Amino acid sequence: MQYHIDTGLIYEKFKTDCECPLCEIEKIVQEQFLHEFLNDAVMEDNTRITVGKKGFCDKHFDMLFSRQNKLSVALQVGTRAEKLLPLLSPVKSAGAAKKRATEINNAAKTCTICDLIEESMIKYYKTVAQMFTHEKDFYKLLFSCKGFCLNHYAKLLKYSSSAGFGVKEYLSVLSSAEEKNFKRVQNELKAFCDSHDYRNAYKPLGDAENALPHARIKFYGKKFD
Repeated sequence: MQYHIDTGLIYEKFKTDCECPLCEIEKIVQEQFLHEFLNDAVMEDNTRITVGKKGFCDKHFDMLFSRQNKLSVALQVGTRAEKLLPLLSPVKSAGAAKKRATEINNAAKTCTICDLIEESMIKYYKTVAQMFTHEKDFYKLLFSCKGFCLNHYAKLLKYSSSAGFGVKEYLSVLSSAEEKNFKRVQNELKAFCDSHDYRNAYKPLGDAENALPHARIKFYGKKFD
């Protein structure tokens, strides 16, 4: 049996008190790629070809632009502009215009960094499943974690077959942890709403004070600038 990726980061983030350890892992993966595309990667031919073909989404363009090395961003976006320019040539009929609109929309949806992050994260999803089956300590970590955002939970389900002979137990523990913590957030939201009743004005909020931030992560994942 061979792990898809180093397990150290998984252990570290699953021990963290957070609403989704995979969001925390994805943040680190994203930072690694942002660093690469602002430094050495910009000079590599293969990278420039890929960026020319896919470009960056608005989120990753903004994240790159917000950092110091503006020249790297300009060089790569310039490469992408060259590839997009033919899509702006004149069209001569409504049918051709409709087809061109689809091509432009499709071109606007691609992102080099998004694809690389997803490729890396798939390895983490598979490794989590493998660790559950083959590492005794990880069983307890998964069982006691605070669950995941919906996106990462769905991805863990999608790649659950990597748990091998332990897949049924893995799915049982995984779904139990997610359901339990989703209900916890649901109860926090109810307590938060109830606190606005004047009859509860002096009752302490407790964990319900963070009900909406917790719900934000559970529904949409953690937002990173």
